[in-house]
Amino acid sequence: MKMHFSPLPSLPSGLKNGVGFSNHDAIYTGLGSLGEKWLMLDLANPSDWQEKAAFPGTHRNDAVCIPVSGGCYVFSGAGTTEELGYTTVLTDGYYYDCSEDVWSLVTEQIPVGLLGAAGFAMDDSLYFVGGYNKSQFDCLMAQLASPQLSEDPDLKQATLVEFMSRPIESYQWNDKIYRFDCLSNHWSVIATNPFQANCGAGVFRTDDSLILVEGEVKPGLRSLHTKSFQFGDGQLLETNYLPSIIECHSEHEGLAGALCGEIDDQWIVAGGAYFVGSQSNYRSEKFYSHQGLTKTFTDQIWCFDGCEWQLAGKLPQGCAYGVAVTTADAMVIIGGETQSGEALTQCYLLT
Repeated sequence: MKMHFSPLPSLPSGLKNGVGFSNHDAIYTGLGSLGEKWLMLDLANPSDWQEKAAFPGTHRNDAVCIPVSGGCYVFSGAGTTEELGYTTVLTDGYYYDCSEDVWSLVTEQIPVGLLGAAGFAMDDSLYFVGGYNKSQFDCLMAQLASPQLSEDPDLKQATLVEFMSRPIESYQWNDKIYRFDCLSNHWSVIATNPFQANCGAGVFRTDDSLILVEGEVKPGLRSLHTKSFQFGDGQLLETNYLPSIIECHSEHEGLAGALCGEIDDQWIVAGGAYFVGSQSNYRSEKFYSHQGLTKTFTDQIWCFDGCEWQLAGKLPQGCAYGVAVTTADAMVIIGGETQSGEALTQCYLLT
C-alpha cells in the first residue's frame, strides 16, 4: 500500500492530547491543548476550520471520545479544577449534538478513573476499557503541587522516582469493563478485563467490537499486543489476541498515542511514542523502565490487512498524541506532538 498525503487547512493553534471524530463529510476536533475550543472542517468544502460551540466543562487532556450517529460522547480525562488547583482525573461526561451544535452534561458520577481509557458505543450503551487509577493519579498530582515539593526539587524528583519504580500491577489501572446505559444513566460492571489494563491505546471499532492496539501498561512501558473485545446484548461476549506488530518486527517497543484509522478496510497505525530499551529494562526488573531513556516519536506507518502487520510508509515527521479519524474513503490526521514537545497545527488527508 502506497501512502499519499494531501494537506488540509491548518488548525488555528497546535493540538495534542485532544479528541475528534467524523460525521458524514465533517471532521470535529478540540480539547487537549486547544482548551475549550471545538472546531469543525467540512471536507466537501475544506476552506478553513470553523469554531463551533465551546466545550462547557473543565479543560482536559486524554479524554475518552466515543463517536455515535449524529455526535459524540466525551468522558473523563485529566484537568485542573478551580476547587483543587491541581490536575485530577475528571468524573464527568458530555454529549455533543452535531446538528444542534450543542453540548449537554450526561453524568457527573463516573465510578472509575477513565483517563486514557478507550470506549465503544452499541445499542444505547457505552462500554469502557482501561483507564488510570484515579486515587493514585490524584494523590501524586496533589503531592507534586504541594508547597513542600514545589520548594524542594530533590524531594520532588525522589517522589517521582518512587512512583515510577513499581511493577505493572501496583498501579491498579482499571481492570473492569464498564457499561453506561445512555437511557437510564446507570453504570454497571459487565466483566473483568482478561488482558493487562492499559491507557493510551490505539483504537479501532467495528459494528460489535472494540480493538485496542498496544498503549501503556504502566508509565513509560508499552503493551506489545493487539486485543479485540466483542459486545452484544449488553455484555462482553468474547475477547481475543490478534496478530501484533512485534510478530514482524522483533525490536518493536510498543506504541502509545498512535494515530489510528482505516483505508480500504485496512487498519492504519501511524506515529506514536515509546522508549527504546524500556522492554528490556522491565524484563530485567528495572521497573522504572524508561529512566534515563529518550522518548522516541516515530514516523512509521503500519498497516494491518487482516492477517499481518506491515510497514506501509512514513509520516512527514514523527509525532504522537494527535487526532486521527476515518472518513468514507480516507484517514484524516490532525495535529500531534513532536519530539521537541511542539503541538502541531498541520492536518493531512491520508489515502
